[in-house]
Amino acid sequence: MKIKVWTDNNNRLLNWAYMNDSRSVGSTDDGQQIIEIDSTNGLYENHASIIDGQVVPDAGYDPDADRPTPEPSPEQQMIAALTLEVAQLKAAKSSD
Repeated sequence: MKIKVWTDNNNRLLNWAYMNDSRSVGSTDDGQQIIEIDSTNGLYENHASIIDGQVVPDAGYDPDADRPTPEPSPEQQMIAALTLEVAQLKAAKSSD
């Protein structure tokens, strides 16, 4: 498959987009590159470089660790607080 890549002056991957397979590999009119790849694995924006038309992910970069952990919604926090309060009331009642 072919993709268009936007890089900075150090060939760091800034952005990418799928391209039509009929497009030729090489530089584009807007100064970017079209490259051919087998898979989109390793296309980590700001965590990979394009070297000789190949995607080179940063060594040791873990995209799963880079994802933010979602915070509980106010509703989820309220349900958790109510559940705890009910459990405490049941525990106090059963000790009477």
